[in-house]
Amino acid sequence: MKNYISTAHILALVSALLVFTVGLGVASAEDGGETIVIISDADWVEEWVEIINVGEPAQDLTNWTLQDGQNHTYTFPVFVLAPGGVVKVHTRYGNDTDTDLYWNRAGTVWNNEGDVATLADEEENVIAVYPPVTM
Repeated sequence: MKNYISTAHILALVSALLVFTVGLGVASAEDGGETIVIISDADWVEEWVEIINVGEPAQDLTNWTLQDGQNHTYTFPVFVLAPGGVVKVHTRYGNDTDTDLYWNRAGTVWNNEGDVATLADEEENVIAVYPPVTM
C-alpha cells in the first residue's frame, strides 16, 4: 500500500501554516461554510493594502473595515470578493473596480516607516492583521 497525502490534507496543512505566517482570517460564509481572507501585502508609501480570498466560497466584504494603527477606518462598500479574488484598497482618490477600491482621502493614512493594517468583519471580529503577529 502506498502512502500519500490527499489534496484535502495538503490544503489543511497550507491553511494552518498561513495562520502563523500571513495573517489569515476565517469568516463564516452565508451558506455556513468558512471563507479564508488574508491581508497578503501592503505598501505604506504607495498607500495600499492587498486582500485575498484564499478560500471557498465568495466572501461578502460589505461593511467590513480596514483600519490603521491610529484608528483611521475604511468601510467597504457593497463588495463581494470571489474565491481566489484579490483587491487592493487604496488610500487616495479613484473609481472602485472589481480589483481596486478607493478610500478617497486627500491625505495619507499609513505610516511610511511601518504600520499595522487590521481587517474586521461587519461584527467587528478581527479577520486579519498585517504584518502578521508572530507567536
